[in-house]
Amino acid sequence: MPRLSMRSVSGIRSALIVALTLSNGFSFASELEKFPTKAIRIVVPFAAGGGGDFIARAWADKLSETIKQPVIIENRGGGNTVVGTDVVAKAAPDGYTLLLVGASIATNPALIEKLPYKTPEDFTPIGTVITYAMGFAARANLPANNVQELLALEKVQGPLSIATSGDGSATALAAELFKGATGVKLMAVPYKGAGPAAIDVASGHVDLLFTGMSQLKPHLDSGRLKLLATSGSNRLASAPEVQTIAEQGVKDFEAVVWWGILAPAKTPTAIVNKLNQALAVSLSHPDVMKRLAVIDGEVRLSSPQAFETLLKEEIARWAKLYKPQRAAKVE
Repeated sequence: MPRLSMRSVSGIRSALIVALTLSNGFSFASELEKFPTKAIRIVVPFAAGGGGDFIARAWADKLSETIKQPVIIENRGGGNTVVGTDVVAKAAPDGYTLLLVGASIATNPALIEKLPYKTPEDFTPIGTVITYAMGFAARANLPANNVQELLALEKVQGPLSIATSGDGSATALAAELFKGATGVKLMAVPYKGAGPAAIDVASGHVDLLFTGMSQLKPHLDSGRLKLLATSGSNRLASAPEVQTIAEQGVKDFEAVVWWGILAPAKTPTAIVNKLNQALAVSLSHPDVMKRLAVIDGEVRLSSPQAFETLLKEEIARWAKLYKPQRAAKVE
């Protein structure tokens, strides 16, 4: 019976390793080509009924049609979006768990000293998806009907309360910009999402809020809220009779919301590109355009690279505003 030398055994082992490596490589490449083969989960780090929830659901069904797989929206509000964001940061980088993000992804690093993840290092950008201006609304019985009357009211009765979707959210940033531009004193009241915030203002518990028109419309229609102004550089198509804040004497004021999609870090480029292409198809559907018209939303799909640049710029921008405030609180 022939005997194998150590050299022969070593050669066979090396050949097997090479064969297995090639096999695994071909298997991985095959999986990338087939992606997706199961449901994709989009984590929305806000409460149901808020702006983020509306944005995700506006095109989720069309994304499902495009990729021919279910798309599941999972609301994981709390911790100023940290709870839901952390879920995605720690998920497998396989393209099946995604994160809908807004301004808080860029502001939290400046607001929260110890986050359970690193931004942007622990994420892979897929692309921005939508932008829109906000409505600036007040409880129906507030004795002010426009920006100048509001500023005059604050001088007489003192600080007014303003509901936000949490520190660092787009609504909170708009409030900060408005305070800085006008000198008005506002007391922020944070909520877990725009939906609960709008309900409390409509109920008369809080004076003001900035948020998307989809959250404001039911309360405007019922007469429980009134629209003082809008936050963009141009008037909203849904409320052309309402002047922008800039038109009402606050020069160059503009606060626009952006939303984007992130995946966990190290998600393969092939999957990132497939998801970006699928978003392009689903976001261009006429039904999606119609839904977004409710909030005067505009589809702004960017490349992954452009979104990465935006994230870095926004992180640097808000660090200049919030880090000095945090340091002052500590002192």
